[in-house]
Amino acid sequence: MPGRGVYSGLRVVDLTQGVAGAITTMLLADAGAEVIRIDLPGDPCAHLSGYRVWHRGKRRASLDLDADLAEIRALAAGADVLVETFEQAPAGLDAASLSALNPRLVHCSITGYGDAAAHRGRPAVDALVAARTGLHWEARGIPGTTIGRLSGWTDPLADLDADPAIAVGPDRPGPMFTGIPWASNAAAYLATIAVAGALRAREVCGRGQHVATSLLQGVLCSTSIAWQRAELPDSESYLGWTTDPRAPKGFYRTSDGRWVQQWVQLPGFMLGVSEGDELVLPERGASPKDADLRISTDYTEMVLLHHFHPQMEAAAARFPAAEWEKVAKAAGVPFEIVRPPEEALLDPALLEDGCVVELPDPEHGAIRSVGSVVHLSECPAPIEKGTVPPGTDTAWAREQAARAPEPTPSAGTDPAAPLAGIRVLDLGLAIAGPYGAQLLADLGADVIKVNAKHDDFWMRTQYSHMSNRGKRSLAIDLKDPRGLALFYDLVRGADVVHHNMRYGAAQRLKIDYESLKSVNPALVYCHTRGYEHGERDSKPANDQTAAALAGTEWVDGAADSGGTPIWPSISLGDTGNGLLSAIGVLQALYHRDRTGRGQFVDTSIAYAHLLNASMAWTTPDGSVRGDRPVVDADSWGISALHRIYPASEGWLCLAVTSEDDWRALCAAVPAVAGKGRGDADLAGVLGAAFATDTAQAWGKILDAHGVPAEVCATAPGTVLFDDPDLKDRGLVVGYRHPVTGDMEMAGRLMDLAGGRGSGRPPLIGEHTREILLELGLSGVDVDALLEAGVVRDGVA
Repeated sequence: MPGRGVYSGLRVVDLTQGVAGAITTMLLADAGAEVIRIDLPGDPCAHLSGYRVWHRGKRRASLDLDADLAEIRALAAGADVLVETFEQAPAGLDAASLSALNPRLVHCSITGYGDAAAHRGRPAVDALVAARTGLHWEARGIPGTTIGRLSGWTDPLADLDADPAIAVGPDRPGPMFTGIPWASNAAAYLATIAVAGALRAREVCGRGQHVATSLLQGVLCSTSIAWQRAELPDSESYLGWTTDPRAPKGFYRTSDGRWVQQWVQLPGFMLGVSEGDELVLPERGASPKDADLRISTDYTEMVLLHHFHPQMEAAAARFPAAEWEKVAKAAGVPFEIVRPPEEALLDPALLEDGCVVELPDPEHGAIRSVGSVVHLSECPAPIEKGTVPPGTDTAWAREQAARAPEPTPSAGTDPAAPLAGIRVLDLGLAIAGPYGAQLLADLGADVIKVNAKHDDFWMRTQYSHMSNRGKRSLAIDLKDPRGLALFYDLVRGADVVHHNMRYGAAQRLKIDYESLKSVNPALVYCHTRGYEHGERDSKPANDQTAAALAGTEWVDGAADSGGTPIWPSISLGDTGNGLLSAIGVLQALYHRDRTGRGQFVDTSIAYAHLLNASMAWTTPDGSVRGDRPVVDADSWGISALHRIYPASEGWLCLAVTSEDDWRALCAAVPAVAGKGRGDADLAGVLGAAFATDTAQAWGKILDAHGVPAEVCATAPGTVLFDDPDLKDRGLVVGYRHPVTGDMEMAGRLMDLAGGRGSGRPPLIGEHTREILLELGLSGVDVDALLEAGVVRDGVA
């Protein structure tokens, strides 16, 4: 009989403050764990709209770290997991003390900068971390791409002028503030994976461990597409235009004033269907399958984008959004209407799927919010409990502490890599599927990338470099019965099959779950999709269209304030889907360790974007919505005290949230003394003050007074990629690639026993012979398969 959640029976103590910790423990509660949320006095994030969502299903106790330390330690003694966000842990709640108290405890720390020496001790605030690292710059990107900047590349399109109306972000210089807390969101995904990995390792070795991640590692995760350094960036097909702000990102305004997105832009569709007075599918050219003109992601194709964008923009403006959506669906073209997250939460199809959920609320009766984002067939976990007020369960928590078990002696062995000995077969396409499998490789799994024989172009791209590292490649024709038989042989010895192709295609190839379960009943089969289950199942999707559907493009583009929606390259859609799939696979393996049963796991890009925008909520009738942050039209920030300011040279970012912060600001900037924090002209006063000197000079003044602020990095990524300490610590890693030469990329995203940054991505078919010999084939047999074209060897 299926249980109620894979983590049913586990207890989690939540000692976090802020976005990342709250989402992490929400995901654990969604998976069936009993979470005890301890609300500490003076939480600077208690006002966040998302707290009404992120603390659902948790018991809530109001305790004090000083007065109630004994009770908190007693709760930790009886817990399976403890998650905290201490920049400096109090005595008795540090890693060594907690391990001695409860050797089976999985203890997770989420900090601002982890062990990065040059950044340790800086304020762990999402916007400030984004400013310090250059994430605010990457929200729009830089001409020639950050890869070009990091690699010392001469841009062949340096003279390409972009119409300000086309370029990403507001028509002003400098970094831009985003409404989605990307660094915190990424840290939440990573922390949940680290906890899942440590729980799985505990099943094997009997011991818990201390795991960690940080907002800095969240930055590296969210920029993995855009932040790479290549010795040979001119290598064929490597560099793409998607992260260049001059490239139109497929946003168009329709005749009814709505924004739509079509990605990757298909001129034959937009222009072909709109030739007459009605939108009509022509015989050819409307579908990506038969388009005469397709724009690839290769960097130089940006010229084609600029050529066709005005024509596509004019075509879009002639018809309403709903008609465009209808004809795009009929043509099989990726397309969505851009909408705010609250509109997504009112979508009946998402509610029926369960990725949006309606929960009781003590103030509003009921609210809609993000729902279930990872599905395990054997462990359904319906989300039914809303968020209760702080202190609701304080008395209960004290009773639990009084009954806590005595400390137990150390038992078990030191944990190894969470997925040591696990084999994963990765059939993924593009980024969303392969990125999840790469995360499994980071946790010690032997991941075999099962390539089609014609995957050359994609495997050469920057997108493959960030999603296929640490894998071995087998190039095989699964449509050939001999190739399928070889794949079945691999499945018999595998633990996980992971892919994101259309499920109907998997069925036609006979690699769907039912087919493979008959070959290996203990198999964990992970399938990731574009949308929810239901009416959109047949629609093609990608990061961009799912972001339009779920609302992240609306929020980041300041569309509430009249701005243009944007798709930032730091978007956690494809990669968020991969992160969710890694969580699901780890949970399924944990369940298999306990029961011996495999199962079907699924998630989607749309689920990831609903989670990314999970600070949003609304009442079922749409009459009341959460007070989520709203960015101003010029993308400076969300208030006068939480935003970017231009100085006489450079930019500053402020994050003044408390009364102590305000008093410090008044002392540092005398011009604001005597004004109120809510004064309408406060931004003008601060802007005038900061314009009198450089950002560096003001940064020293603000630091001296203890004002939470950062000088914005002068460019995206350089402050991290040029830091030798980060390289020594493995946060940025290097490898030698046969085609692109010396490479540097994001490395260690989580800190846990046996975790590692992956090596280089494979060449297509590079390990074909090696893998087939491991299967027991002879060299003669392999040669015959190569000769027959059933498999392919790798070539540089």
